[in-house]
Amino acid sequence: MKSLSWISHPAKERPVAAAMVIVLVLGVFYLVYSATQNTLMVLIAVLIFLISLSTFFFPTRYNIDEKRVTIKYLYTLKERNVSAFRTVYPGRRGILLSPFLGPSRLENYRGFYLRYGRGNKVEVDKFLAELIQNSEEAKAVKSSTEGLNGA
Repeated sequence: MKSLSWISHPAKERPVAAAMVIVLVLGVFYLVYSATQNTLMVLIAVLIFLISLSTFFFPTRYNIDEKRVTIKYLYTLKERNVSAFRTVYPGRRGILLSPFLGPSRLENYRGFYLRYGRGNKVEVDKFLAELIQNSEEAKAVKSSTEGLNGA
């Protein structure tokens, strides 16, 4: 059974962007403290920023095999069958797996966005394109045999 696994850590892969984000976040913390003079409010701001930026600062693990796509974040796990996806949209920093045949506004909510790891863009694109194509072909064969059996 073929599978592909990798880790994406955007802050490590883009240190200049990470430094700019850290400076911006520290500026926001300073503004929060200046406005409120309350360390509890700063701690709440730290917690909110840490949660919202966790996919940037902490590694994300991706695992894809012939049956499942798994994304493991710092504190959550997302899984879905490969058969749920019908289209792939490669991008600059990742690939979108969409459950729709054509473009839809709901793709960002119902699809999976997989960030590339360091230097694995071509490998991931090729693997997922083949996997989705094979899944679609298997669905077509299954539906045609069910049609023959039901007739």
